[in-house]
Amino acid sequence: MKIGIIGRTNVGKSTLFKALTLEEVQIEDRPFTTIEPNKGVGYVTIECPEKRFSVKCNPHNAPCVDGTRLVPINLIDVAGLIEGASEGKGLGNKFLSEIMEADAIIEVIDISGNTDSDGGRTKNFDPAKDVEMVDNEIKRWLASIIQRSRYVGKDEISEVISRNLSGVNISLETVKAAVKELNVKEINEQTAIALASLIMKKEKPMLILCNKMDSVEDINEKIDRLRKRFDYEFMPCSAAAELTIKEAEKKGFIKSTGSKIERLKPLSVDQERAITIIEKITQKNGGTGVKEAINRLVFGIKGYKTVFPVEDEKKLADGFGRILPDAYLVKGTSNPKDVAAMVHSDIAKNYKGAIDCDTGLKIKNDAPVKNGQVIKILV
Repeated sequence: MKIGIIGRTNVGKSTLFKALTLEEVQIEDRPFTTIEPNKGVGYVTIECPEKRFSVKCNPHNAPCVDGTRLVPINLIDVAGLIEGASEGKGLGNKFLSEIMEADAIIEVIDISGNTDSDGGRTKNFDPAKDVEMVDNEIKRWLASIIQRSRYVGKDEISEVISRNLSGVNISLETVKAAVKELNVKEINEQTAIALASLIMKKEKPMLILCNKMDSVEDINEKIDRLRKRFDYEFMPCSAAAELTIKEAEKKGFIKSTGSKIERLKPLSVDQERAITIIEKITQKNGGTGVKEAINRLVFGIKGYKTVFPVEDEKKLADGFGRILPDAYLVKGTSNPKDVAAMVHSDIAKNYKGAIDCDTGLKIKNDAPVKNGQVIKILV
């Protein structure tokens, strides 16, 4: 799975990306810091099955930290979006085509209102303008592609539109569902905009991450106003606080668990001051909001699940004796055979069924797997 991180310039996109990946990216307080997209690997988290099975896992593709599995996802931080991108302004089509590689999107906004529409410092800027601008640019760009469809009444309208959208990673199934839901009979500016909006919602849902929550007293009121105005989910966060925590953990200074921060080494006066400030932020908000947002987007909004395939249902081990070695992120509709295909093409080819390791019972071949399920694939 790939998540795209977008937003106006200088709202904290690159800080968020680095906090999620600890990749070395350019972070500066000036517009257009990111020109080429930054790509890296982040993680969603899920409770490791080792707890309920009373075993100790031996992770292979997904690390385990204190009983929490870190399941990898691909991330892309795209250059700051400007108004008129759908008409080719700024990085225009380059930006929009890059973000369409993603399966889901996080838009970062500065909820403090201290960043204006050009990425400069200001006060009392309305972040709703950012949401509206990004929303309009993406929909207009996608609608312009839909309007290029030459529909003369002979071909199925969904297939005509889908051929044009195939280059931007939109499935025929999604187009068909949107056309049917909106009862589209012809392609014009109005139907194209409506289709673009619904297609994005179905195929590439967006979560709005309200960054710099620590700079706002009435954070809940601000977010409530945005929720009433836009049909998106909004969540607060502090990307800078998350990045500071990650870097301090990487150097072995602290250990962070939820809203609690444990000191592992003596800190300087400045370091202690910084950690104390961040500790107040996490205690007030139950965390930095970054991990919560990623999990919400992947598991909640996008509906993905994590499944743990094993070869030995008794020992919960693979062929090398590793216990619960792998965690696979799969679509919500995925069945055991779909999981088998992810593990290896030969396993899918010789697939004969699957067993739920919690119950010892065979799983129906067309039954979607459950989140956190441990399965043995029969070949």
